[in-house]
Amino acid sequence: MVAVLDTGTNAITTTVKVGGTIDAFIGYFIGGQAIPPSISTGGIVSSASYTASAPVAPGSLVSVFGTFPVDTAQANAAPLPTTLSGLSAQFNGTQAPLFYVSGTQVNAQVPWELQGQPQASVTVSAGGTTSAPQKVTLANVGLGVFAVNGQGQGAVLDAMSGQLISPINPAKAGTTYISIYCTGLGPVTNQPPTGTPASASVRSETLLQPTVMIGGIRSDVLYSGLAPTFVGLYQINVQVPPAVPSGDAVPLVISIGGATAPAVTIAISAGQ
Repeated sequence: MVAVLDTGTNAITTTVKVGGTIDAFIGYFIGGQAIPPSISTGGIVSSASYTASAPVAPGSLVSVFGTFPVDTAQANAAPLPTTLSGLSAQFNGTQAPLFYVSGTQVNAQVPWELQGQPQASVTVSAGGTTSAPQKVTLANVGLGVFAVNGQGQGAVLDAMSGQLISPINPAKAGTTYISIYCTGLGPVTNQPPTGTPASASVRSETLLQPTVMIGGIRSDVLYSGLAPTFVGLYQINVQVPPAVPSGDAVPLVISIGGATAPAVTIAISAGQ
């Protein structure tokens, strides 16, 4: 991040690298009237992959980058609110549920109501004004796998213990069942209303079946669907195959509906 103060205009211009692929240019006035909200060009991306120009899917989690004259706030109850810290976001005129807002980033769920539409015109409203619209491509699937650090370690838990799989707690080849957390896997059965958590008692399974490759070895998928009690979060449960190579950064790749997510890594130890 690089910040430059223009002494003539009393504005700070900040260049932010988003996922190594997007530059968001953010300006703030020091004192006086806050500038109107604006969405950075190309600033609407999957909250999991941060891949520039990639389509996003209805029901999935997205991050919107830009300039937003609001205080930082986070939703603390579900169903999620559509206004947070005085800010709202609209996708083709439909209010999006909000997880988090700050001066530079908005995390939201793409409304399920947009299914079947080829693109969305996205606007953000705050302080009595509305941003210029930015377009984002919609698709049936907009797959991204969450990571837990900047090195690409996947957000993967031991399905039995709930502990994070990591180099100090590796999965065992041929033994461990894991839950992989992602977003954008497309339509599901028992679809919850927009902004509402998935049911804890009735599964919401994906209509399409994903392919999970760990260390180049295909894994049998035991469950693919929304993570119970969460909004817009998907999980895939698999058992680590016995032939998977061991290591602290074994590649894990998920494909579904013709889309393939950027690879993350998982720590694997030899089975016993």
